[in-house]
Amino acid sequence: MKIAAVVSTIEFQNRATIEAISKNYKNIEVFVKRNITDFFKPKTQSEFVKINYIYSIFPEKLRRFWLLSFIEYLVAHIFIRPEFKKFDVALLTNTHVAYLIPILKGKRIVSLFVDPYFLMNGGKTKEDEKTMALSSQILLCTSKLLASDYCRKYLGVDVEGIYWPNTVDISRWDLRNFKNNAIQSGDYVFGYAGNMNEITIDIPLVEALVASFPDTEFRFAGKINFSKKNDKEKFVKIFARENVTYLGMIPYTEIQREVSKWDVCLMLDKQYELSRYVHHNKVYQYLALGKVVVATKTHNDYDSLSEEIFESSGIDDFLSNARIALGLARDVNRVSKRVELAMLESSEERAKKFMEILDSKFQ
Repeated sequence: MKIAAVVSTIEFQNRATIEAISKNYKNIEVFVKRNITDFFKPKTQSEFVKINYIYSIFPEKLRRFWLLSFIEYLVAHIFIRPEFKKFDVALLTNTHVAYLIPILKGKRIVSLFVDPYFLMNGGKTKEDEKTMALSSQILLCTSKLLASDYCRKYLGVDVEGIYWPNTVDISRWDLRNFKNNAIQSGDYVFGYAGNMNEITIDIPLVEALVASFPDTEFRFAGKINFSKKNDKEKFVKIFARENVTYLGMIPYTEIQREVSKWDVCLMLDKQYELSRYVHHNKVYQYLALGKVVVATKTHNDYDSLSEEIFESSGIDDFLSNARIALGLARDVNRVSKRVELAMLESSEERAKKFMEILDSKFQ
């Protein structure tokens, strides 16, 4: 079974699972979809998987027009379709590549939903999502509710996906690379890493946390991109407190060293509809570095990890769990347990599950 994984340039920066499939099964190649205007930009390389490049002529917005869409189809049919001739399965990883589905006739199509795009962009990608859901023999989803409810509730199609959660790239998040930071000493530290916006940050919760632990340092790493100016200003004011440090955006290749210095990792999602469908792989990244996690409870995806991920249903519950987590953060046995849990959710395990799903459906 030969597999062509069709990805977008941005999405392919995080490619651990595809590389794990290639290393272990040697049956997959990658096709990175770019616009023709990016033809001369540097190309991604990998020592583990062959990477090919395919190009679209028109930006997605222009392909909404029938004539331009037809021209794009003809170009893809003539120049891109032959590239897939030797493959049995096409893995489509996001809506940016959905326009290629008409040229994939005769292939078994596997699509991946990693986010509730409809809720994130006001329905702009609904038709592409419907096309992917209805054209796929297998629809993989990274959260339980994406798999069970999303297509019927928001796309209006009777399709149920298969839960295939995000995982951790142990080669990057390996505690052995940060042995000196496995168990912290000195003052305790809370940390948050990731984009900061209306989805990922509950501002009243952050305010309560910082005020309730005045002698504990809080470190925030990531990009601030609230859409409302007053929300951004309100959040940024928190950084003026003596026990809060804003580190800015830290590259993905360097954030591990910063996280390794923390005691408790925070996940501060606001509790509302969109967050119910979002499954964060940073949960497993934190566990891989031996860190305890305190999170807002937005769904049931992490229930099996409840020993080391303390999910909270409100501010008071979150504060209580934060105190418990501080008491357990430096327990040697608990640190080892967290790493063990992360190993069960590694990209290697995810690759194995992927092939098991394909084998059960296609053979």
